[in-house]
Amino acid sequence: MNIFSFSRLSLYETCPYRFYLKYVLDRPEPVTKPLALGKAVHKAIELLIQGADEEEAVIAALIECDFHPEVTRDEIVSLTRSAPRLEGRAEVHFELPLTPASDLKLQGYIDLLQIGGFFDWKTNRRVYGPMDTMQLSLYAWAAMEMESLDLIRGTLYFLRFRQSKSHLFTKKEAEAARAWAYRLAHEIAEKVDIHGTFPELEGTLFPPRPGSHCRHCPFAAECLGRR
Repeated sequence: MNIFSFSRLSLYETCPYRFYLKYVLDRPEPVTKPLALGKAVHKAIELLIQGADEEEAVIAALIECDFHPEVTRDEIVSLTRSAPRLEGRAEVHFELPLTPASDLKLQGYIDLLQIGGFFDWKTNRRVYGPMDTMQLSLYAWAAMEMESLDLIRGTLYFLRFRQSKSHLFTKKEAEAARAWAYRLAHEIAEKVDIHGTFPELEGTLFPPRPGSHCRHCPFAAECLGRR
């Protein structure tokens, strides 16, 4: 395990045990409506930016979310129309080493990359700031690496509210995010290696971390039974 995304790192930081079940044991989790809707809307916006018409984009979005029963065409259309029509490169993939001497890598997709800035589309039902999680900072680091920049503006765009929150990232802020990602990735990789030799140490290596997030965890009942 040497390729990480923000979501993997964030899940490990939130609850090592859920991370263990999902990414070490490959236990499946149900595809929730927020996840399916996010995938659908991102696909539709990507295609619109690339020049597709709305009908083509919406059909592709429904396919992208595997026609999730809770995701409706009307909601996809509404959220997609809320995105500002901007130019740039859509869904730019990156896979970058977290240090020059390490095989640990960070990967992700930047929703819209422009000259000197980037956007991240959000279908969330609440608005939050660009520094409230490490995601935008990590994407700023990735964009700086790809574009050879020392400053870049990252913008969260909340489609439900047609509201944006942006921050001008410095090299120092981006470097702090990279260091955070490397620290967690290195810790995970070491624990996975140890687990390969001593699988009976799973509870010590990946302990549950109870909190408000347990309300949305598909393994909550199982986890409760362990304590």
